[in-house]
Amino acid sequence: MNTPNATPSSKPSPTTDPDRMKTAATLALFFSGLFLIQGVFLPYWPVWLKSQGLSAAEIGILLSLPNWVRVFADPLIAQRADRTGNRKTPMMWLAGIYVLSILAFPISSDFWWLAALSVVIGFTFSPLLPLGTTITVHECKARELDYGRVRLWGSLAFILASYGAGWVLDGTSTEWIVWMLFVAGIVNFAITTRMPDPQTDRPLRSGSSLMYLLRKPVFLIYLACIGFAQGAHGTYYAFASVHWESAGYSHEMIGVFWSIGVIAEIVLFAVAGRFVRGRHPGILFAIGAGSGILRWIVLGTTDNLWLIILVQPLHAMTFGITHLAAVSFIARAIPQQLATSAQSLMATLSMGVFLGSSIWISGPLYEQFGSQVYYLMAVFSAISMAFAIVLTRTWRGEDQTFCN
Repeated sequence: MNTPNATPSSKPSPTTDPDRMKTAATLALFFSGLFLIQGVFLPYWPVWLKSQGLSAAEIGILLSLPNWVRVFADPLIAQRADRTGNRKTPMMWLAGIYVLSILAFPISSDFWWLAALSVVIGFTFSPLLPLGTTITVHECKARELDYGRVRLWGSLAFILASYGAGWVLDGTSTEWIVWMLFVAGIVNFAITTRMPDPQTDRPLRSGSSLMYLLRKPVFLIYLACIGFAQGAHGTYYAFASVHWESAGYSHEMIGVFWSIGVIAEIVLFAVAGRFVRGRHPGILFAIGAGSGILRWIVLGTTDNLWLIILVQPLHAMTFGITHLAAVSFIARAIPQQLATSAQSLMATLSMGVFLGSSIWISGPLYEQFGSQVYYLMAVFSAISMAFAIVLTRTWRGEDQTFCN
């Protein structure tokens, strides 16, 4: 007679797995550590570079370099991770090197020294998100966790960092930006060592998984959707804080502006699970793009306090819903053995080629036109919407039919 422990029904379900909440907490902490860094870097790194006596054009180049480096770093590391089935080990190495490299920035304000270090930052920090997202999506599917509710903790950390850093800077000096990034890097490294380490199957085929994906027309349409949507944030990421500072807003108020957008993003991640699960990614991309057209036109037109506060919640659409659409497409269309390569290509092209180019061209354009360069970002959002419409008509949304 079989004992109760031997029956199939005795196997814990994902919802009763005792490690489920521990895994959810660890994944949430991963995003928290990563976005503690982003919460200081995005709003205030341009301010630190400006304090070193650099021009807007030079700031644009330095800010775009990490994005361009990831064009090579992300696919190289991701393809290796897919081939070995191991993502955690490279994450720990990258996070550790980042911590050391950030300490070298105060040594010199020479442009070429800062450019070299920006390359190192791009190689070490950028791949952490696609590697960690692949692990997170895998664990969320295995343990029936809501990805959006895990991811929102990163947004909370961003708010804490951006507002907290603004408060610190109003009472100190811009030199503290580097030290805040260093402390955030230490926290990020410690959390990375606690990440799950799921070992996935080896690739489905020999040869380059990257080239396999790039030969798929639907995947290229998908990349255009996310690429132009993320590229539309170039002026915002590079010069929003610089512009608001020149308009007379305090660092603390600038932190509030950034926080408003991310609070809206958190609300979206908390409640959007069911909505996203039942919607075609192309529709979600279109919603984000339409919101971008409105947001960038307003920011390009006025510095009015209340209008800025009014449109900042649209960050939940321009970034949040777009991010969920991107992750949803990969989860539904791409086999797990190719997931890191797909995540990497998405991050490489959207945050590397598209966003890097957008940040780079924003430098000289901002010098000449000021905040009116946001109008170009609105054009990028419109292009993203056009590709989103094509995606809804091209890919029907059946699970993994894309790769069959």
